[in-house]
Amino acid sequence: MSNLFQVGKAYRNRAGEYVVQAIDGDQMTIRYQDGRTLVTSVPVQARIWENIQFERQIARDEERKQQALEARKAARERTAQVKKEQAQPTFAGFQENDFEPRARGVAWSSRRRLGLVLANELNQRTGGSFDHWIVPRRPKVHVARKEYYDLTATEANAVLFVTVNEKGVSYGYQVNKPAGQAQEDWPWFVLAAALADSEQVCETLHSALQAHNLHLDIHAMEATYGRVARVTPQDEGFLWQHEDAEQEVSRQMSGQDLAGYLRDLAPGKRCSLYVRKGLSPQAAVQAGADLAKEIAAVLEALVPLYDAGTSP
Repeated sequence: MSNLFQVGKAYRNRAGEYVVQAIDGDQMTIRYQDGRTLVTSVPVQARIWENIQFERQIARDEERKQQALEARKAARERTAQVKKEQAQPTFAGFQENDFEPRARGVAWSSRRRLGLVLANELNQRTGGSFDHWIVPRRPKVHVARKEYYDLTATEANAVLFVTVNEKGVSYGYQVNKPAGQAQEDWPWFVLAAALADSEQVCETLHSALQAHNLHLDIHAMEATYGRVARVTPQDEGFLWQHEDAEQEVSRQMSGQDLAGYLRDLAPGKRCSLYVRKGLSPQAAVQAGADLAKEIAAVLEALVPLYDAGTSP
């Protein structure tokens, strides 16, 4: 046992680190760092020293195992992230020929891809159940919650949308009122009721218009079908504006005023409300793939408004 220790060398026991001062048979004198000295048994201190070394070795082995475990976990997470990114749909951006006229309107070949990207992005951001639908024979894609999208009555749906024409790309929120006998469960009237009853819905609309520089346009069938009003945020309320060949009229509206206007607009006739943003073809092409993120941010800001019109 005495061979384990050498005079002048440092060791450790449960009381702390010490230096061996002298060894005499089975006894030795040790000196702690605080200056205390102790005559103690060489075999006892040997067992303590060996136990401490064993415990340190176990601790080092456990640490290496933990590091290896964390390294494998990090590698799996990196692999999973790569697979997730590879599996996620991508949108390369708009091309100039997306806005060129064709025999049946405007060609936009990547609309299905963008719809898939936007639905996936909204689901990640909101934990929702969004899907996308291509509008037949039109360069337009709808994004909506699956449980609220009625394929048998698409003209009555409320949707988030992206559409293109020769003037550019437009995206945002749309809700329609079909012609004919009104039904209170149509999203048009559900949204009007929400605007009348909830300050939060009005604030959502107000803040979305301001934060993303959106337009609220209302179209209706009068002599012909066209825009009958544009609504913009003003102070804590809204400014309603109507312009035709003969006059320009405007008036301030509260959320309840706007709700009443929507309920009473063109009874029995087709109407549409758009909260949207537009970009020229040049701006859309120049934005590249990043435009999908900008569109997703606008649609996300409009999700509460969409929900207000689809959850009676």
